Amino acid sequence: MRLILNRPVIIALVLIIIWLYAGRPVTSLLDHLITMRVASLPVTPIKYDGGGLLIDQFEMTFGATDNLRSKLVLCSDSLNQVILSSGKQSFTLGPRTNPVDPSGRLEIDFVPTPGDELSFTSSRSVFGWPTPFEFNFMMRSPWWKRYVYYRLVWKKPDGAKLEMLWRYEQQYYSINGWTQPEMMWNWYTGLIRVDIRP
Repeated sequence: MRLILNRPVIIALVLIIIWLYAGRPVTSLLDHLITMRVASLPVTPIKYDGGGLLIDQFEMTFGATDNLRSKLVLCSDSLNQVILSSGKQSFTLGPRTNPVDPSGRLEIDFVPTPGDELSFTSSRSVFGWPTPFEFNFMMRSPWWKRYVYYRLVWKKPDGAKLEMLWRYEQQYYSINGWTQPEMMWNWYTGLIRVDIRP
């Protein structure tokens, strides 16, 4: 009888221990099933800053979760069209609006081609994970962390589609609350998917 009464307590303790030690991978697994949509974000202005896209004020890096740059190439062609290439696939983003810098700077300003449909949205993990064993002697350690996802969907009238998905990290501090989502270069955050369909 005592064992039956203690079973819920034992199960709760086991779940708490799992959450303390494996919260990040469990959260990541749950995020494949469901996330909470946070907002639709502005899609313009948009530019390439050499390291990724700058969409409104959001810096969307081309760095991947392996801490290396994704194999993406962004350039303008002889017709002044900005093209994003991933492997053998390419997607025309739109006309370039700034001249090529003679000093070699890679910044490219562009606008979507008229008729294109763009959406840029953010969502976040339903559950965060506690960080009681993280210590940082230089500054305070966060109490909780969670993922924030950014999705850019770009559709052409002819049916061509570009979809990019980033995973960034947010940290919770008792005084200031949740921080702005950031690319942490920690093997968990960055550009996690690029899908180009003709």
